[in-house]
Amino acid sequence: MQLRTQQKDVGSLQGHVTMKDLNCKSACKPSQPGVARRLKHATFLITLALIAPTAFAEISETLTYSDYEVPASNSRSLARALNKTSPIRHDGQTFHAYTTWRVNWNYRWAADTNGDCRIIAVSTGLNTTIQLPRLVGGSYSQRERFQRYLSALNQHELGHHEIGRKAALEVDRQLQAMPAMADCQRLSSAANKLAYRVVNQLKDEERTYDLITVHGRLQGARLDY
Repeated sequence: MQLRTQQKDVGSLQGHVTMKDLNCKSACKPSQPGVARRLKHATFLITLALIAPTAFAEISETLTYSDYEVPASNSRSLARALNKTSPIRHDGQTFHAYTTWRVNWNYRWAADTNGDCRIIAVSTGLNTTIQLPRLVGGSYSQRERFQRYLSALNQHELGHHEIGRKAALEVDRQLQAMPAMADCQRLSSAANKLAYRVVNQLKDEERTYDLITVHGRLQGARLDY
């Protein structure tokens, strides 16, 4: 068997960037009675799905945090202070937190004398960065309210990280399970398409996650104006 190595980094793929305004007053609220209860139930179901292990897949991962300062003020609420100082802007809106995850994959394939190729080793990684606010100054009451908000906000963002992990695990699992193909270039092309498809599917799951948690509000990430 002739061994060759696919060296090209087919990823450095930007999996998904999530930016959320967790204090919107209308669009973020359920539109009809009973929706909140159904959303809470759905949140519980997706939480179970996120923590379910994926068999036969292993990844390397990193999770880093960055922050931005929010000066406390007696003349404005915490929510308005966050809106004024947050550097996270998207489509004309201001958001309080920002999560991005990136899935990378590499693989080796083996070609026999007949030209049939199969993937024999896969290396998959996940890199996540979460950006959160950091309160500077403020009264004891303000700091206490902010800490409760920050804790819930972080938990919501970690949910996005978990979806990134799910994407990386699934990419790893499916690449390892790919059948042999008659042509190595065809195998390489199919492997990359498969990985991108998995990541795009998990992007859709992130949108569902934000919908059923109302961008974290049902997880306690809310501040009164």
